[in-house]
Amino acid sequence: MPALRSHLLLIEDNPGDARLLGALLQDAAAFGLVAALEAVQTLAAGVERLRAGGVDLVLLDLGLPESSGLETVQRLRTAVPRLPPLVVLSGLNDEDVAVQALQAGAQDYLVKGRVEPSALARTIRYAIGRHQAEEVLKNELERSRELADERAIRRRAEGESESLRRLLDEREQLLRLLAHEVRQPLHNAAAALQSALNTLAGPSAAVPPGVRAPLEHAQQVMTHVIGTLNNALAAALLLTSGGHGEPTDTDLDTLIALVLGDIGPEDRARIVVANHSELRTAQLQPMLMRLALCNLLVNALKYSPPAAPVQLRIADGDDPPALCFEVADAGAGIEAALLPTVFERGTRGPRARPGTGAGLGLYIVRQVVQMHRGSITIDANVPHGTIVRVHIPQGI
Repeated sequence: MPALRSHLLLIEDNPGDARLLGALLQDAAAFGLVAALEAVQTLAAGVERLRAGGVDLVLLDLGLPESSGLETVQRLRTAVPRLPPLVVLSGLNDEDVAVQALQAGAQDYLVKGRVEPSALARTIRYAIGRHQAEEVLKNELERSRELADERAIRRRAEGESESLRRLLDEREQLLRLLAHEVRQPLHNAAAALQSALNTLAGPSAAVPPGVRAPLEHAQQVMTHVIGTLNNALAAALLLTSGGHGEPTDTDLDTLIALVLGDIGPEDRARIVVANHSELRTAQLQPMLMRLALCNLLVNALKYSPPAAPVQLRIADGDDPPALCFEVADAGAGIEAALLPTVFERGTRGPRARPGTGAGLGLYIVRQVVQMHRGSITIDANVPHGTIVRVHIPQGI
């Protein structure tokens, strides 16, 4: 059995009893209990020490100068609501009171003068174990009550209007249709187009006249449609449910590879990735962060000169710890008049080409960053262009 290391607080006004208990604790080390004993002589001193923290278990004498019997337990629990596990010490004539102390919240009791080192070690070990189990159960019950309250609130909200329920049902059906019956075939078609283009690019391929250009155009259109659909689905999800899933350990190299894979080959060749982070994984919602980074890169590529590179830099931030993404382009920059609304839904720059989007890209980015409790800023990229910086806190 592994040794249990613990810090014990003894509230005992009799120095002789305190010395005896200290000797018993030394002998109890042979039975798997390694304990540091701290002793005070009054209930008031015990309360003050417990409020400072760092105590794993309390040994409480039921007969103190300012309190005796069950009242001692009650006064201590009132003064220290989050009391560590409690073992009471009683005399031979106090066993009935000790049993009442158990009913009042003590984990166990010991009769002075009748304690063996093995029994002391077992009592303390079991008391700490039972207390930990009770705390876990208490937390689970509290969480269950919170969930029950949340479900009740949700039921009341959904029950207020039959028409609202119908609208919610229709919304869910539409999102399911778009997500499963439209998006997946589009991805399959895009993959087929890419496969055809790869075949045509082979060294032995005989390319019929006028074939490659229409295929490339079809691939561009397909990429645009998939991007718009992804943004529309993400916007609906963010607006109606506040996102989905908790952040998980996400492999950064895999995330960046997926982001680049979402961008067409010609534009992908213009992206320069510089990963200076010491992190292999980060706490992120990977699918939403993938979409946000893709939107930033697509915007940077769209508003940069055709041959100009776009940089994606990843670095670590301090105070507080954070993961930082920077997307820098060499375009004409964002007009000052547009900056206050650039992250709002539907905002599009005056230089945006017709049919190139619905103004959801940066809106989605800001929503995703806020869900991660992060921040996003836009700065000038001297001498030309824009830098968008995203900070995602880590370990908070």
